[in-house]
Amino acid sequence: MEDATELSMDYAELQQVNNYGMAGQYEPHYDMATRDEKAFTDHEGGNRIATLLFYMGRTDAGGATVFIDGGVRLPPVKNAAVFWYNLLPNGDPDLLTRHAGCPVLAGTKWVMNKWFHVNDQVFTRPCDIDQMKREKEAKLWQGQYTI
Repeated sequence: MEDATELSMDYAELQQVNNYGMAGQYEPHYDMATRDEKAFTDHEGGNRIATLLFYMGRTDAGGATVFIDGGVRLPPVKNAAVFWYNLLPNGDPDLLTRHAGCPVLAGTKWVMNKWFHVNDQVFTRPCDIDQMKREKEAKLWQGQYTI
């Protein structure tokens, strides 16, 4: 997993295996704590920087993972995996990562999650100060940002 993601496993959580039977689903959620939440404040690894989701089987119908605000739908394909960053390079939550598990309509869905935490990733995915500056300037130019 470390080779595939190029992220350190030192502050990664243990794998979590989930099984969804008929009509099983997962409501829309984020895998990281947003600015208003206190989740992971006690976790020595900090917030969840990334998620790796393995599909261990396929359903006969339904069970797609959907990124609601990103407009992405991923049907469960056996032995496939999907990886995404939950945090932007500047450490802010990426609000486009809100996702859900659609209801299983036939068969069962097996998935395994692996969550990576931000601490110990500084050399793997360093903060892009120049990008932060460009984003702030763009928001100032568009009148969307107040100092």
